[in-house]
Amino acid sequence: GGRGGGGGGGGGGGGGVRGSRAQTALAYQFERCFGQETTQEELFEGCGVKDMLDHVLEGYSATVFAYGPTGSGKTFSVTGKPDSIVKNGSGDGSDGVVIRSAEALFDKIRAKATDGVQFKVRASCVEIYNESIVDLVKSSRTARGVAQLPVKFDPSKGAFFVQDLSYCKCPSEVDLLRLYMKVLRNRSVAAHELNRDSSRSHALFTVYVDSMVKGADGHIRTRHGKMTFVDLAGSERLKDTRSEGQTLRETGSINKSLFTLGKVISSLCDRRSTKAPYRDSKLTQLLMDSIGGTSLTMMLACISPSSGHIAESMRTLDYAIRAKSVQNKPVVLLDPQQTMLEELRKEIDVLRAENRALKEALQTSNPDLYASLDLTPRSLLRGSG
Repeated sequence: GGRGGGGGGGGGGGGGVRGSRAQTALAYQFERCFGQETTQEELFEGCGVKDMLDHVLEGYSATVFAYGPTGSGKTFSVTGKPDSIVKNGSGDGSDGVVIRSAEALFDKIRAKATDGVQFKVRASCVEIYNESIVDLVKSSRTARGVAQLPVKFDPSKGAFFVQDLSYCKCPSEVDLLRLYMKVLRNRSVAAHELNRDSSRSHALFTVYVDSMVKGADGHIRTRHGKMTFVDLAGSERLKDTRSEGQTLRETGSINKSLFTLGKVISSLCDRRSTKAPYRDSKLTQLLMDSIGGTSLTMMLACISPSSGHIAESMRTLDYAIRAKSVQNKPVVLLDPQQTMLEELRKEIDVLRAENRALKEALQTSNPDLYASLDLTPRSLLRGSG
């Protein structure tokens, strides 16, 4: 993708597996590897998110998603300690990538904002829970069954979108963080054998940054950047969770969407494959732009240092290696109407240049004829009418 996969959470990069044969050492190569002693600040400074924010301000789409089994550090890397954030706000050393990104984003906006550039920021957050879409900006856990939203396909943009999704204007980092704390309260959490506070859903928190730039010609051009933070549910197998009843059904839905995401990644890596199965799950529909699309994308592959989780760690690293080989093609996102106007302006400039060249050629080859003609644009328009 725009960025490759990286180690996260407990760390990554290699491991030993003892089987029926001799112990085998496996090596994995990623852009960065962060051990369990890594601080949240070191992760944020070293993983490349700050560079991605610069691209978002230029009108690109970017995605950071954390993948790995429950308890490996996904939510901690992305969010920090949710309870601490909800109660106390940001400013803690445990603050994750999202909170640090919010603060860095507005620092960059203040540095870039001039008389010729304006920025508008808004945000949305959806939860994918048992293959249903929930708007976390509007909904609470108690109203979960009321606000399930459909996912639609927009042929003009070639992308899926959530119908009737609510967006919240965020003029400052305080507003953005306040919204983020609100959606954290609404997310589905349930305990199972592997983790007391396991996230039982996938959450996509998207920050939209519209930049209005006045060009040398006086026209204002709007670019639509966005940054999506994806906290995926745990990738562990059903038997490891000892889940029952509703939680068992949740784990089945989680596995379906992560399995489909894996199929999409494998399909994009296979030159013989003609079509990736994005439509097979809500998660892959909404990540279509991020995986093999026009977004800059980074994967935080989170693994546990525990030897008891070696099999899950290997699965996670194998998953990340495949994701790393997916090629995205990032493009600046412009307003469709403005894009059409830009093309028309360019066409007019070409026609004007051709007109000038023809007039100069006529003046050189036949000065008398040139002098007798009224070649002003208005006269030519009157003549064509």
